[in-house]
Amino acid sequence: MDVNQTRLVALRVREQLLPQREFTPLITACLQMNQTQANTQITRLSQMDSTELPAQMVAKVNRQLAAVSDHLAELAHIIETVMTQTTHEGGGSGDSAAQSNDGHVQATPTDLSDLPAEPISTIVAASDVKTIGRFKSTARHFTNAVRPIVRSLRLPKAIERAGVGGVVQFDDQLGDADVMKAMWVAEEGGEGGWGEMADTLRVAEHCGNCQLPIIVNAGDLQTHASKTDFLALPRVFAQWMLVGRNVAFRRPTGQQDGTLELLRHNNEVRIIRNEPSFPITINPPLPQPTGPVHPFSQHPFIHHAKPHDPPVRHRIRWQPGVGWATVDVDDAPVHASASSMVKGLMVAHRVMGVSGFTDSPTVAVDRGVRGGYLDSIRTRSPHTPLGGCSDVTAWEAASGTCAQGHVLMTTADPFIACMIWHSHPNDYQNVHVYITISEAPTAGVPHDAPFARRFPLTASRIRRVASPIAPLVLDG
Repeated sequence: MDVNQTRLVALRVREQLLPQREFTPLITACLQMNQTQANTQITRLSQMDSTELPAQMVAKVNRQLAAVSDHLAELAHIIETVMTQTTHEGGGSGDSAAQSNDGHVQATPTDLSDLPAEPISTIVAASDVKTIGRFKSTARHFTNAVRPIVRSLRLPKAIERAGVGGVVQFDDQLGDADVMKAMWVAEEGGEGGWGEMADTLRVAEHCGNCQLPIIVNAGDLQTHASKTDFLALPRVFAQWMLVGRNVAFRRPTGQQDGTLELLRHNNEVRIIRNEPSFPITINPPLPQPTGPVHPFSQHPFIHHAKPHDPPVRHRIRWQPGVGWATVDVDDAPVHASASSMVKGLMVAHRVMGVSGFTDSPTVAVDRGVRGGYLDSIRTRSPHTPLGGCSDVTAWEAASGTCAQGHVLMTTADPFIACMIWHSHPNDYQNVHVYITISEAPTAGVPHDAPFARRFPLTASRIRRVASPIAPLVLDG
């Protein structure tokens, strides 16, 4: 905890506690903590060659030292006077003061381990993880009071602030050290710092790969030996390493096709299997667009790249009758982000491994129709789903075909529906659109009836989220 932070703690404590009539041990402890910090810095200062410091800074420090010294002397005099007067008037307590050999009144040490939770929670809530760790290590008598507050107050608040409330929880049986680790894991990235993971885990639940909330236990936290290891990877990778083993590929027969786990292997990150053919390339080299797919000169995956959730390339595909297999390096697709890749793998397994999906006829829609609706959608960020859609995935095949998949349904819906858009390198003017769904067809409607009649729930959703082109896609 640096000097500015200790000053902030002291001010917050004073705001909370000064209206009280009784003397407050917490303020005393904050003073002692600040004194310790000041003594440490004075020791460092005394070891420096003052000639290396600007004269103005030396003068400023000298003035501050003199002023603080006067304040401390005045404080000592006031305390001694008050305690002496109290003793003379008979109002002193044997528990709070004692007579020394030289006649002065001395305060006896107070046990601070039973401080009320409310004032300490004010400090905990206002401090970052590093500060709390330093606070616990430099003020041991607060440790027992801080631990339950961190577990019951600060950690749940960190989870909510990270955007994973109801999606990720930490095991109630975590030890004290793991609770602190869980807190900085949750808080790393700031407000909404787990946003991509929360969205991805909701897709996982909808695809039947997990049940929420995911419980992160001590073993999951050991995936990262230290905060340095955690920060060495893009944040989405580091976060998914904590939860991925809980996301399983299952078939209706009960057969499992592995877990969607990210694994470290030396300097490589692998997915699903710890095998040489299952690596992920982070920020792969991308070609310049050869057609009018995007108005910028950069590839859209680069132009809209998110450092914490970067573009990735992998060789994995689902092969019916075989399971997870790999393609040649030259045939590997690129995904707009790591979270897009994870969502794409889950949807691919749900569609091809679990089956039960129906595809609509593919319709070629000119990019310029309806006021250039598709053109405006295709040239914006690939991370932005259609309004009313819960998620989007975006990828580019080795052939140059660019695609987006907009997830139409949420976990509240009883089925899955995605609108898939393809732009082929030999026909950039048209966008090829089809819908894949697990909605059951309406009973009594002929098999050859129009898609909108057979699947009215999906059709009504498409008319809302893509109304300008919905008649072209649904009605021909």
